[in-house]
Amino acid sequence: MSIKFSAEIRFGEEKEEFSGMIRMTKDQAIWISLRSYNIEGARFLVTQDSVKFINRLDKTYYVGDSEFLKARFDMDMNYDMLQSIITNSFFFYPVTEDTEKAVANFKSCYDSTFYCMSSIYERKYSRYYIDERNQGRWERKLEKEIEDTVGLESDVYEANEFIFQFVKVVPELYRIHDMFLENYIQQQSLYIEYDKLYLVDNQYFPHHFLVELTTPKFATQLEINIESITIESEPLSFPFKISDKYTKIEL
Repeated sequence: MSIKFSAEIRFGEEKEEFSGMIRMTKDQAIWISLRSYNIEGARFLVTQDSVKFINRLDKTYYVGDSEFLKARFDMDMNYDMLQSIITNSFFFYPVTEDTEKAVANFKSCYDSTFYCMSSIYERKYSRYYIDERNQGRWERKLEKEIEDTVGLESDVYEANEFIFQFVKVVPELYRIHDMFLENYIQQQSLYIEYDKLYLVDNQYFPHHFLVELTTPKFATQLEINIESITIESEPLSFPFKISDKYTKIEL
């Protein structure tokens, strides 16, 4: 598929507008070109096991694995997660090999408009993690939960019990309306909201979506307006040439 879009990104009070194009072959490659004032500033090529990036503004490039995505977004992001966000598809966070068990672990939750599912019960979510009036009590409850669940000597950062995933689905279309992720241990959250779903070649795709990412290092908001989506009948090209004058950067 090919996507043309315009976007606005915010880092605190700072705001920047740009446009771009995405080319994608399912489960194989995502190619992204970012432009400002009709001048390309950056280009990405992401595959299942590699990430390539060119910054034409400062004449640098990166070639490596998916650790680039994790470092850039300060989250455990991989190819499948990025593809799912772009195409309004469901994904499990963190990534799991046992999808059948992961599906069975999801709970239904109440919403008057959408189908609603969450990775833990809303009561547990509220009881352990929503206590703005007493931060000390919140920390003590969380410490007890960690001790009871995985033990104080364990690597709690990999304990799925402390990652909350919440998703609402449009009933008539079975497409995601919004999704929320939060890792309480690492203090990370990701919110995605989709709007204006239109039929494109027998599939519904959003023409507008919002992404809000918060980590201990930064908080950013990305708003994307899709100008056109095309399901291509012929194989796509993913041009990516690195100039000899560019300098390689490391993570």
